[in-house]
Formats: sequence, structure tokens, C-alpha cells
Amino acid sequence: MFGYLQPKKSELKLKEYELYRSVYCGLCRHSGKDYGIISRLTLSYDCTLLAMLSLSVKGEKSCVTKGHCVCNPLKKCLFCSGNGDSFKFAGAVSVIMTYYKLQDTIEDSGFFKRIIARFLKAIFSHSHKKAANDYPFIEQNVKVMMENQRVAENSDSGVDKAADSTAVLISNICCMLTDDEKQKKILREFGYYVGRWIYLIDAADDLPKDIKKNSFNPFKKHYISDNSDISLTMSYCNNVLNMTVAQVVAAYNLLEIKDYKEIFDNIVYKGLSSQQEYCLFEKYKEKDKSKKDYYPALSRKE
Repeated sequence: MFGYLQPKKSELKLKEYELYRSVYCGLCRHSGKDYGIISRLTLSYDCTLLAMLSLSVKGEKSCVTKGHCVCNPLKKCLFCSGNGDSFKFAGAVSVIMTYYKLQDTIEDSGFFKRIIARFLKAIFSHSHKKAANDYPFIEQNVKVMMENQRVAENSDSGVDKAADSTAVLISNICCMLTDDEKQKKILREFGYYVGRWIYLIDAADDLPKDIKKNSFNPFKKHYISDNSDISLTMSYCNNVLNMTVAQVVAAYNLLEIKDYKEIFDNIVYKGLSSQQEYCLFEKYKEKDKSKKDYYPALSRKE
């Protein structure tokens, strides 16, 4: 995954932030135990959300304990642990997706990036094999997603088709979190639009780089080349993302969230729009503080 599914930290209470960090650190600890130390390099905010969602939907009992950071023994941390397989599941998703991302880098990147990716892929091979054996369904779905994504990119697909592969993958992964048919249907919808949002914000974030390198990007067709800046194109991207967020919110409101609700509310209602604001607008302002504030107000729930 890409790391865009973050809470808006300034809007979290201290106890909520500490609880969120305990899940993050707990996932790091569990991943190391389940898939080896190297798997901790795949840790992301996205898979932290997946672990939290699994804990909440399944109603797994969890506890928070104090300890020392596994990467920095001098640092004290809070660690969340559960009595089920939520952390193992999220860790497997992270490892498998990282492995196939490295494979994609090997096939599409330049010489030096390919060398680095081959080296990392060899290091991750043992962790990947174990995760694939534990969760063959995830392995198969990620493999199919990468194949479908390649076909979509080679055919220069539009926004909807390009985002569909990632959306279907996250939808299928979320469906694995429960056996309740009603909740499964809602999770399928929620996962689809979360996956679509992840793909689209990553594409929008990479748009200037992809234009420069002449790489595939579904938003390139909407780039206004005669504009002195990229703000109008990013406004279009923002509108597309806002429509996707509306679908995420609609599905989320139907979910039976048992735990971490304040954190989920923050991520869904504020975190998504906050990431859009930064990736599509704020970082361009930071590059040129003297530029006129021509960016339109973002539509987001406060």
C-alpha cells in the first residue's frame, strides 16, 4: 500500500493518538514475529488501518502494554496485541503487496532502480513465501490485481478503469474480515472506494513526475499544458477524489464499528481530505511561498 490512509493528527485527542500508535507499533512487532525482521520495512499507515478495522469488525479483545521499540530499544512505546489473527492478516497483506510492488519496479524502472529492487525482492522472498502460504487468497488476488493493472496501463485507460484493479483488491481483502453477510456487503463497498481513493490520490500525487517522465497516469489526459501551473488540473483531481470520498463515507456510516470509532471517524471524515489538501495543493505552495493563493477551497467535512 501507499501510506495515504492517515488520521489528521491535530484533530486527535492524546489518548486516541496513543491508541492509534499502539496499533501501529503492535503491527510492527507482530510482523517481525510472523514474517521476519525484514517485514517491518513494509509497515504502513494503510495496513495499520486494516489491522484496526479487522480488530473492530471481528470484535477481537485487545490489550495495550508498555515496552521498548523493537527498532530503537532506547525508545519506549505502547504495543497493542489481539487474541486473533488481525495483526498477522494485516502483516501478510503488507508483505505480499510490497513483494509485487518490487516486481513491478523491476519491470518498469531504470537500471539502478531495477538493481535495488532485485536486491530487496531477494531479501523479502522468504517473508513473501511464508505470507503467501498463510494467506493464498491474498496472494492470488494481489497477483491478479498487478496483471489487470498492467493491462489497464498498457491500454492507456481512463480514470475509472485504471483505478478498478486496486479498488477490487481492497474490496476483496475487506470481505475477508467477517462472515456476516450484511457486514460483508458493506465492507465490500467500503473497501472498493477506499481502494479507488488510494489509487487515485497516488496517481494525482505522482502526476507532475509522470508527465516529466512520460509515464502512464490516468490524469494526464486532463492536464492543461498551456497553464503556467498545475492548479487547475489538481482541482479536477480533487473533484474526482471528493466524489470517491463521498462513497467511502456513505459505506462507512453503515458499518458496525465496535472499537476505535473516534480514530476511524477522524480518518474517514478528516484524514482523507487532509491528505488531498496536502498532496494536491499544499506541497506546491511550500515550493513557492510567494505565489498567489489561487487554490480553491476544498470540500471536506470538519
